[in-house]
Amino acid sequence: MVFAEFQHAIEGALLAGAALDAIEDKIINRAPLDEEQQSALWLYAQALADRPARLMPGEREFVGLGA
Repeated sequence: MVFAEFQHAIEGALLAGAALDAIEDKIINRAPLDEEQQSALWLYAQALADRPARLMPGEREFVGLGA
């Protein structure tokens, strides 16, 4: 998986309502990336989590929430 794919996985997890600690355990810590890249993913996840959630209809379908 390339870095962008991990970013996409983080986005999907946040849209589905996953907590940051779960994202860290299940996505970031398991990523076969160096420490610096994992830190960048953590910052990315934290920045996205701090934004208000605005789900567009397509995003709701993507994470299985329906329209």
